[in-house]
Amino acid sequence: MSTINTRFILVILGLIAAPGIGCRKHKDGGSPTAEKKAVVTTIAGDGTDAFADGPALSAKFHSPADVAVAADGTLYVADYNGHRIRKIAGGQVSTLAGNGTFGIVNGDGGSAQFKNPYRVAIDPGGNVYMIDMVDPRVRKITPGGYVTTYAGLEQAGFFDGGALAAQFQVNAEGLATDAQGNVYLGDSFNNRIRKITTAGQVNTLAGNGTEGSNDGDGATAQFRIPNGIASDAQGNIYVADGSNFCIRKITSAGIVSRLAGSGTRGTVDGNATTAQFNLLDDIVADSQGNVYVTDDNCIRKITPQGVVSTIAGGTTQGYVDGDGLTARFRAIGGMGIDAQGNIYVADVNNNRIRKITFQ
Repeated sequence: MSTINTRFILVILGLIAAPGIGCRKHKDGGSPTAEKKAVVTTIAGDGTDAFADGPALSAKFHSPADVAVAADGTLYVADYNGHRIRKIAGGQVSTLAGNGTFGIVNGDGGSAQFKNPYRVAIDPGGNVYMIDMVDPRVRKITPGGYVTTYAGLEQAGFFDGGALAAQFQVNAEGLATDAQGNVYLGDSFNNRIRKITTAGQVNTLAGNGTEGSNDGDGATAQFRIPNGIASDAQGNIYVADGSNFCIRKITSAGIVSRLAGSGTRGTVDGNATTAQFNLLDDIVADSQGNVYVTDDNCIRKITPQGVVSTIAGGTTQGYVDGDGLTARFRAIGGMGIDAQGNIYVADVNNNRIRKITFQ
């Protein structure tokens, strides 16, 4: 498979529920304002579907699926069909871990193996966490590139408890960390948001496992194929609830509410109750309480009041840098955000990493 079929995955998830149809994912720091214009540039990848380290703009990726930003500005990329975790720093692309062979092997970065790295997040200590599209475990990669299994068993399922005895479903689609180093997993097909504490315990933060859209206490709340997740500085967790076509918020007290989205599938900007989403995937948060979500080939912004606008991309695919609404992507994957509020996008089928600044 030469490219990750992200659109196929998301469409299938949408059809399941549609009638008839990091230091983490958040960084403290500046935030774009409504008056500023989004500008898209390419910062890595020459567009070739291949593997090559080296100067950023001549490096090559095999369908990059996600990007996360460390406190020092270093970027980490889940190179899906390259079976590697890549690093971008000082204008150079290098390999942090993975030898390019499809498999699951822990150990030194050069001998470690991944199947299809899908999401990455970073803790305050610079450790990288990743989930694999076809394996139900969470892996941890130290800053030096050493790979271990952080949580989960090879056998998919659902079980809370000690990290290495816990079970998750295959095809989990969300990963984030918080300021304390806790890891959060959007366990999509268990319809739950899971938390892995720094003490090595897995528990369910929200979701009772039954598909639905109930708000309220985390233990009784319901999700329908939750995808991307992000944390903010106040301890809130945001969820792209893929097949409910809305953005959910989980407070630090564990209360779930709907931030934006009417629940009807579509692409409509506007206030919290009338806005519509189409193919929700990944999500990041800034320090002002704004969240940004990938929706098909667009990036959408949601204010703390739930007002939704489109800041970059359009309904057609392509490869165009420039002003946000004239820029084009070809199958947007995951995102990261830095301390200045700049957003980094894994442009899957353009085999590039794009950057959105606000001017």
